[in-house]
Amino acid sequence: MKKEKQQLIIPFAGLKEGTHKLEFEIDSTFFEQFDYSIIKEGNFKVKVTFEKKKNLFNLDFKLKGKITASCDRCLEPLTIKVKGEESLIVKFGETTYNETDEIKVISHSEHELNVTNDVYQYAHLLLPTKVTHDKKKDCNPEIIEQLEKLTTKQESKEVDPRWAALSKLKDKSE
Repeated sequence: MKKEKQQLIIPFAGLKEGTHKLEFEIDSTFFEQFDYSIIKEGNFKVKVTFEKKKNLFNLDFKLKGKITASCDRCLEPLTIKVKGEESLIVKFGETTYNETDEIKVISHSEHELNVTNDVYQYAHLLLPTKVTHDKKKDCNPEIIEQLEKLTTKQESKEVDPRWAALSKLKDKSE
């Protein structure tokens, strides 16, 4: 991780038991602090419902915003509107434990909760599996032309003799 610029900290030591509402605003500087972040630019509002109980915390995150990413097809910048919800349970224990996405264990001596990495991961989960322009015509036409040149190969009409023999066996069994 690079030098941390924007921390999302919840100081729970002075809070009474019950439900508390928090809100964070995230911009591009938040994503710049992480090496190899897929998201280079983005603006988010993160609303956190923080429920403090005696031995644990329930956190519900609502993220809504815009992400600028590169189109998988033409590599041009593309802005995507995203929103989503995630939950996190924080318990107290002897050793910190961060192995699951839904449960985090922190030390009894802690007095604040850092949710920076959690929000970073939640933002990346909002990205679609394939980031492309809605219509192919919106992509960079020069790149699309080059891609089409590379993908239009002359298909060989000749079939490998090994496959032809297997094809004959398949035809007999049907």
